[in-house]
Amino acid sequence: MKRCLITGCEGFIGSHLADFLVKNGHEVYATVYGDTKNINHLKGRIAMLGCDMNNERRVLEVVHEAKPEYIFHLAAQSFVTVSWEDPALTLKTNVLGTLNLLESVRGSGLNSLIEIVGSSSVYGSRSESEPPLREETGFRPTSFYAISKVGEEMLGYLYYKVYGMRVIRVRPFNMTGPRKTSDACSDFTKGLVEIEKGLRDILEIGNLDTVRDFTDGRDAVKALWLLTEKGVSGEVYNLCSGKGYKMKDVLEKAILLSGLKDVKIRQVTEKLRPYDDPIYIGDNSKLRALGWESKISIEKTLSDMLDYWRQSL
Repeated sequence: MKRCLITGCEGFIGSHLADFLVKNGHEVYATVYGDTKNINHLKGRIAMLGCDMNNERRVLEVVHEAKPEYIFHLAAQSFVTVSWEDPALTLKTNVLGTLNLLESVRGSGLNSLIEIVGSSSVYGSRSESEPPLREETGFRPTSFYAISKVGEEMLGYLYYKVYGMRVIRVRPFNMTGPRKTSDACSDFTKGLVEIEKGLRDILEIGNLDTVRDFTDGRDAVKALWLLTEKGVSGEVYNLCSGKGYKMKDVLEKAILLSGLKDVKIRQVTEKLRPYDDPIYIGDNSKLRALGWESKISIEKTLSDMLDYWRQSL
């Protein structure tokens, strides 16, 4: 049994990670800041600690209380669209929040293994002629969110290099699945269930021409755990399926799985970003070399998301 701290545990990946850790008998401390509906079923089985990562003193208190052997740093302002609306909040939460955590661990004298879960958005704009993105590919951030994730990563590397701390950096590509909100797969499946229930007539969509690499969150948390066992401090690992899906095809799969006929679709400007990278596919060979693979199909993911929204709406 390991003492584990998950920051931002109430989020999509954090909640699935908590499920995984509890199921495998580990002791879980969870920082929470927003709605805890994703982890309310774990009350009494994990320690929920209210914490704003921007509050330096509170972060230190949490680290002192948990004394974690493993830390999974997931707390962040995690929406690209929000980063355009409030760049300062995004940079403050993601960069300075990470700094507060690293300083708290260093100051406490703990030898915790810290996984900083960043984002593939650091790679930025790429052309279709380029090969799948590898860990050594340079940064080309195209949003304030992506810039904040570059900052997170570089802080993690600095604390590894200068202070000898055990830090592993993870770059997830598009993580989706049940409990996910505010991404395309979630918007598709939620909208379809709303049509199914008579709550709307038209499915509103954004850009369907982009290509994305999707991994089910339930597969992703197994990768995060594997990295505690086999990952190398100071290294960075892509977390992705290695497969690209055009959003138009993903929507068609979701509609087919929903069983609905003649779904009316309308593109709305509110769902279009100031800049949308046309293609994003990752190379996961480094993670696969450790024994991980993406097992849950996109069809299974979408089907489970439809069922999730049927139960939630």
